Amino acid sequence: MSPSAFCQTQTPIQAPASPKPAATLLAKAASNAAADPGQLLMSNPSSAGIPSNWQVQASSLSGEVFAPKQLQGRVAVVFYWSTNCAVCRDTLPELRSNLEGWRKKPVAVVQVNVDKQAADWRSYEQIRNVMHKPVPGLFSLRMDAGLSPTKLPLTLVVDAQNRVVRRYEGRIAPEAWNDVADLLP
Repeated sequence: MSPSAFCQTQTPIQAPASPKPAATLLAKAASNAAADPGQLLMSNPSSAGIPSNWQVQASSLSGEVFAPKQLQGRVAVVFYWSTNCAVCRDTLPELRSNLEGWRKKPVAVVQVNVDKQAADWRSYEQIRNVMHKPVPGLFSLRMDAGLSPTKLPLTLVVDAQNRVVRRYEGRIAPEAWNDVADLLP
């Protein structure tokens, strides 16, 4: 089945709260869990299927290996996508634009491509690089190893200590950017 078959529009799924996230995120998590019994399952990292510390094996177009520690001290929006997913492709300009708006803050956007054919991602990136100037804080990567998400797009909001605090499947909800703001110093 192609990655485009997994493109979904869904409501956000809460990731487990980290031990020291912003107080507002804790309050939101508590109120959401209380309102939706299904959210109670998301309070445990193992039941949510989300690691408490985010990891990925990926590299840039130039072949530079990425390490999540490169984000140290920054809040990150991690976006898993495929060139075969129209919703994913439509979201990429939004990510760039929002990152430009946060340019004076410790924020990063990590775009992790999961195409089966690396050539598809390379072609897309080469075209994008001709059309757009580089944006500081944008990491455009291709997954080198590991399991790809079963539904795309997948967005993780990661705090400055590299802990996943939210997970969104489908289109990025506006609340994701509120989550980023809540985590900033």
